[in-house]
Amino acid sequence: MFRKQYVVVLKILLLLTSVYVNAGFMPSITVRASSTPNIPYNLGNWTYVTKPVYPVKINASQIPIGCNWTLVYTLRCDSFYHIYFYGDWISTLTDYDIYVYDPNGKLETLHTEAAGLPEHLGTTVDDPFFKPNHSGNYSFLIVNDLKESHGEAAATFMLIENIECNRWHERYITGKVNFEHVYNTTWAYEFSTNSSRVEVIIDVPNTLDMYEARLYIMANPSKNLGSLMNGKPVAWEPGLYGILDASKMYGGYNLEDDGFKISPATASCEYFGDDMFINYTSPSKGSTILYHLVLIGENGNGVLKFMIKTDFNPPEISILNQVSTVIEGNETIITVNVKDQDSLKAVLLKYSNDGWRTVTSASMSHVANQTYRCTIPAQPAGTTINYVISASDIAGNEAETQGSFKVKDQPNLTIFLHQNIIYANEKVEVSGQMPVPGAVIMLNYTCSDKEVVRYVTVSQNSSFTDLFMPEKIGNWTVSAYWQGDETHFAASSDQKKFVVQKVPTSLNCSISKETIDLGSKITITGNVHPINTGKPIKLAFTMPNSTVTEKYTYVNSEGTFSIELTPQMPGTWKVQAYLAGDNVYLPSTSESLQFVVNDTWLNIIVSFISQNLIYIVAAIGATVSAVGFFIYWRRRGE
Repeated sequence: MFRKQYVVVLKILLLLTSVYVNAGFMPSITVRASSTPNIPYNLGNWTYVTKPVYPVKINASQIPIGCNWTLVYTLRCDSFYHIYFYGDWISTLTDYDIYVYDPNGKLETLHTEAAGLPEHLGTTVDDPFFKPNHSGNYSFLIVNDLKESHGEAAATFMLIENIECNRWHERYITGKVNFEHVYNTTWAYEFSTNSSRVEVIIDVPNTLDMYEARLYIMANPSKNLGSLMNGKPVAWEPGLYGILDASKMYGGYNLEDDGFKISPATASCEYFGDDMFINYTSPSKGSTILYHLVLIGENGNGVLKFMIKTDFNPPEISILNQVSTVIEGNETIITVNVKDQDSLKAVLLKYSNDGWRTVTSASMSHVANQTYRCTIPAQPAGTTINYVISASDIAGNEAETQGSFKVKDQPNLTIFLHQNIIYANEKVEVSGQMPVPGAVIMLNYTCSDKEVVRYVTVSQNSSFTDLFMPEKIGNWTVSAYWQGDETHFAASSDQKKFVVQKVPTSLNCSISKETIDLGSKITITGNVHPINTGKPIKLAFTMPNSTVTEKYTYVNSEGTFSIELTPQMPGTWKVQAYLAGDNVYLPSTSESLQFVVNDTWLNIIVSFISQNLIYIVAAIGATVSAVGFFIYWRRRGE
């Protein structure tokens, strides 16, 4: 095993340390390197690295203090590259600086970390990856700082394309020629993920037979294998040269047919166009792992498509406006929120207005903040719309949710009152309109805790009328409601108010005579409006001595009443009639009438005598005495 690894490392070093001076560069699939890099400095030692898949070993003392070495790569401006420079030189002695020149010889970035700090070559200081501004040959000038450096330690320069997970990528691959690798026979990429499950899906064209696809676990900073630079893991350095750690899990990276591979992380083709699939589960759950993907062709050529799938969760769909009913003639807007890990591809709406016999599909438009919207055209009343919203991501995960709504006409239900105030025992008239002939309307009459429900039918001219006699005095409301049908929504009217008041009454009375003699009868008659048959009438008589006596009589069917009284006291009398109120009628009072009761002559004499009896007796006594004396005196005189 160690001999095989040594051979692999030796092959890589022999390939990478070839220095092309005054000779043409190795060809790229897109450009050829010029005879010498286009750079504004004395080139000195330089190496053209044929493709961005290999580590470049800088041996100890290879770049003396004050000297430099240039590495040239052919890069594409639409790719992201992970570039890092580390190794034995990471100490306080050796201080390497790196200058990056674009294909036009213009300085694009520079990296001058202090001694003891590894160089991380992102587009900016904060970027984990480098994205070239141009496609072509980039020169990476490594300088052993004359002023700051005190050593010439060994180092590793790694440049490899980083690919995004859960996206489709393409790579042109050529099979072996005479059993030997050519430029496009092998290629490699890196990616990192904290997903414990990794799937590699490779769509192989019918013109290509692949030898193998492999995954190598290159770093796990949580296990002290590799480290983090700008939040991204960099490979455990020995593993880049085919070395395995003690667990035999990490490292072993190579692009050779007979090189080391992890069986559960390897797939192969049996024939042209045979698609490949790797399903690998990391033993370090939750840790961020750096992987290298190696592709090796066998026969033929073609562009294969591949994806690193780490997202296995379907999108989450939430309907933001649950629509259950829609009015005829109105469009319906369906709005959803769709959450996905990072690779949402499409959100579709499918709907049917005939029970899925026919289906209409439309893409939902992205509005903002994971919100999507689509409009269903207006539909005729009586239609039921069934719809399904589906969401899919690039990783192939799918989800769907469904809903439905009914389309109906919304009739206008109105009512009005012919009068707002009625009296007890009167009927209130409620009229209304709704353009649905034959519909049965429910009228709800309410007064505090009293509720009365009545039903009326809409006529052919879309109108209806109800006459209702409330049984309770007070403030009433009335409203109309219709429950709807298959083509119409339920409808309700505004609430109307009316008042039921007690019936006002009037009470009149008269006396038969204004003057009577004591002992005579007087008749009091009267009438009540409206007629209150059987209602008691109270008549209050005030006697000359202010004593009040009450008499009762009843209203007859003609609304009149009558009562006789024989006063027992002469003088001025008063009489007033009263009608008590009830739940229907208001009380009323007549005017106060008066009459005089005269005394008779006999009563006057008797009264005089009774009042002057002592005087009368005295007078009679005196008279009798006088007569007696006169007779006595007369006789004596004879």
